[in-house]
Amino acid sequence: MLRNVNGIWMYSQPAADRWVMTTHRLGNGHAECSISRAIEWKEMDPDAAAMLGQDWAEELAKPLSDEEQAEREERNRKRAARRAKTRIRRLVKVMGLNALFTLTYRANQTDLALCKKHFKEFVRRARRVLPGFRYVAAFERQKRGAWHVHMVTDRLPKMLAASNGVKVKSYNVMRSIWRAITKDLGGNFDQARKVRSGRQSVAKLAGYISKYLVKAFEDGDAWSNRYSASMDVEMPLAQRLEFNRADLGDLISLAYGDIASGDCEITTWLSPYRDSFYLAVEPVQFDRSAHCRK
Repeated sequence: MLRNVNGIWMYSQPAADRWVMTTHRLGNGHAECSISRAIEWKEMDPDAAAMLGQDWAEELAKPLSDEEQAEREERNRKRAARRAKTRIRRLVKVMGLNALFTLTYRANQTDLALCKKHFKEFVRRARRVLPGFRYVAAFERQKRGAWHVHMVTDRLPKMLAASNGVKVKSYNVMRSIWRAITKDLGGNFDQARKVRSGRQSVAKLAGYISKYLVKAFEDGDAWSNRYSASMDVEMPLAQRLEFNRADLGDLISLAYGDIASGDCEITTWLSPYRDSFYLAVEPVQFDRSAHCRK
């Protein structure tokens, strides 16, 4: 990447022996750590800078062609999707949400703005019967064009009070709320099939919802929000450390000792070029049924 700072051309490149370690302690036994090479800016050789000169500045000022504009918008869309995916994943972990549901339409409802309006009203009414209702939601378009909502929440209680005060199954209460909102469009509230058969970890649910989000970004306009979340969530501040003359292996060991020293489940990723590393930890999932007498 090139920059012109007060008439001086600068270029960026990954530092050879400088690293940045960023750690997010998300609570509920969850933490993430990423390690990547630091980016440093250097002044270009005067002769190389002179070759750029006015011609390069004029080139930068030229309007983009339709093809170049489309490529830029696609890059921006992918960056927005990555940022949103990361935020969604961390929000789910911070809140410790542990159940995944879908809100659908029977009709081919293709208006995203209307879907968002319906979902906002659903949240408002859900909080009447379930105070403190928290969620992270992603909007996705089905193949037929209809919108639906994937929503991660706290696990619902078995029973809730209906409008007449009678205790009924929580799924039926939530379903009746959604159907009252969608009216003739029809609606259904259901637990996602992928997690219906058993309890899934918070991290896996975070992965599900962020996957839906990325798909929604790929199908939608770059400017349009594709997710919604409870507003009263405070994200912990990240810890950022820089290391000079460091070895990646030593930093990986440091990360393990920092956030993965106890009993936990671990997810890791190392780039093919060995210039970045990712570590995530979550609480060990204890299956009570495996330890109960039959």
